[in-house]
This record gives sequence, structure tokens and C-alpha cells, in this order.
Amino acid sequence: MPRIPEDVAPIFERFVRGPSVVREALNGAAAAAISRPGKEGWSIRDVVVHLSDAELVRAARFRLILAEDEPELFGFDEGVWKRKLHYLWRSPEAALSLYEMLIYTSAELLRECDAKGWERRGHHPQEGPVTIGWLLERGANHADAHAGQIRELRALLEPGREPGRDH
Repeated sequence: MPRIPEDVAPIFERFVRGPSVVREALNGAAAAAISRPGKEGWSIRDVVVHLSDAELVRAARFRLILAEDEPELFGFDEGVWKRKLHYLWRSPEAALSLYEMLIYTSAELLRECDAKGWERRGHHPQEGPVTIGWLLERGANHADAHAGQIRELRALLEPGREPGRDH
């Protein structure tokens, strides 16, 4: 039976925990703060929708690398997606549910990879050759970074709230 390689296991666990980390950062967020943009023009809603869209791309990339030989992976411009895919009107709860499901199904797929599966590569338009492990680590880091961004936005937009403290 395939196993997650020992050197990848901590990253895999962080990847799987990503939706919980994001949900914890969102827990108790004031409804009025969800759609208000912060200093960089992104709202909490935008961040959550972005996470689901980025994970949709990552899930497709995992599958392309596992199913095809050295596939060309597609890129995306997060600012264009935010604007043209109407993040302002999208449901953060639906986006978070999609994000959770994408992580779950990708983790389910990766648990079945044999050693050769973890060595497979695809060609990323900006990064060049990338592996499943590279994509996995980027996914884990992405969740952590955006959970931190959500906490910072909440501290900015919710009076009396301190960054990093969930009430």
C-alpha cells in the first residue's frame, strides 16, 4: 500500500490542515468586515474565494502531473481572476466549502501515490519544472499565509481585535 514519503509527511499534514487553519482564522468574523477591503485592496471574502480558486488550479495541476508525462501546467493572474470572476459577489462559505473539498480530494489522491508518482514533474509557466512535492508545499504555505492575512484584516477591520488572537 502506498505511503506518504517520510520527508513529505509533515508538509502533507500541513496541507491537509489548511482548511482548518483558514476556518479558525475566520471563526467569529464580523459580517460587516467580510467584504471591506484592507490596505492592499483585498477583503476577507476576496482572500477566501482566492484560496478556493487557487486550490482548484492546484488540484488540476496534481492530476495533470500524475496522469500525463511532463505536462505543461497553466498559470493564472489572481488579480484578473478576482476582478473577472466577481469575488465581490461570491459566497465565502461556498468558497471555503469548495476549498475543503479540493484539499480532501487531492489528499485522497496523493495518499495513493507510489514513490514514482512523487517524482513526476510538470512544467510551470513561471517556475519551470515542478514536482508534486513542490505543489504540495506551496499549497501548505498558501493556507498558512492567507490565514495570517485574514487575521490581520480582522484586526484592521474589527475594532478591539488584535492580530493572531481568535476570540
